[in-house]
Amino acid sequence: MQVLPIFLIILAVVIAGYIFTSKNRFYFLKAIILFLALLIFSTINFLIFFGVAALFINRIHDMKLGNMFLLVILSGLFLYEGLKKFNKFHQISEITLTLIEYCIQWSLIYVTVYQSIFNNIAKIHTITKMIKTVRILNPDLLVVIVLPSFISIWIAVVLLKKYQHDL
Repeated sequence: MQVLPIFLIILAVVIAGYIFTSKNRFYFLKAIILFLALLIFSTINFLIFFGVAALFINRIHDMKLGNMFLLVILSGLFLYEGLKKFNKFHQISEITLTLIEYCIQWSLIYVTVYQSIFNNIAKIHTITKMIKTVRILNPDLLVVIVLPSFISIWIAVVLLKKYQHDL
C-alpha cells in the first residue's frame, strides 16, 4: 500500500475544513486560478518571444540571443498590461496578489528541492546515510531537508495571518 493516497486524503480533508470554516474562503481559490492563468499566458509569451528571437538568429548569422532574461522582462510587461485591463473589469484584491506571490515562491522552493533530489537520485542512499550520521553541513542534505521545512513554516505563517485576519 502506498502512503501518498493516505496523505492526499488527509490533505483534502484539512483543506476542505479550512475552506468551509473560513470567512473569505475563496481567496486561495482565486489566487490559484489567476496564478495558473498567468503561468499559461507567461509561458505562451515567452515561447513566442523565444521563437521570434530564434528566427532572427537563424536569418542573421552574426546575431546572438544575448540575455534571455530580457525575454522574461518583456513577457512580464505584457502580463502587467493584461492584468491592468483585467483589473478594470474584475478588481483583484491585494490579498489575492499576495497569495499569488506566495504560490510562486513556494513553487520555486519546491522545484529547487525536486531538482536537487532528481539530480542526486543515485545519491539518495548517501543522503539517507548523511541523515543517520548527522552530517548536516552537506549542501545536498540542506536543500532536501531545510527548504521543505521553510515551505512548511511559511504555510503555517500564512494560515495564521489569515486566521488573525491580517491577510
